[in-house]
Amino acid sequence: MDIETAEVVETLRADIHRVEHEVVRVETSLIARIDHVETSLNAKIEHVETSLSAKIEHVETSLNAKIDGVETSLTSKMDEHKRHTDVRLESMHDDIRMLAEHVVTLSSKVDSLRR
Repeated sequence: MDIETAEVVETLRADIHRVEHEVVRVETSLIARIDHVETSLNAKIEHVETSLSAKIEHVETSLNAKIDGVETSLTSKMDEHKRHTDVRLESMHDDIRMLAEHVVTLSSKVDSLRR
């Protein structure tokens, strides 16, 4: 091989060597950036997950409190209606007893009039 060809080959080898180093540098840089983006996205996802979990817990607590309030209110109203129904039933029992006494009295009077 002549000197000119040897010089061109040497220049090409140097150029290839520089390109290889540049590829390694770019690859290293891109890997670092990808790692940074991955770390950043993971942190953001974790933050969103934490935030949503807290909001869900807040909604759950709020709904449980409202359900407890409705349950208490319904229980109170049911108890009130039961008491009211018991009073009315007792009143009807008294009315039926009075009617029965009047029927007995009237029956006695009718029997005595028949005699």
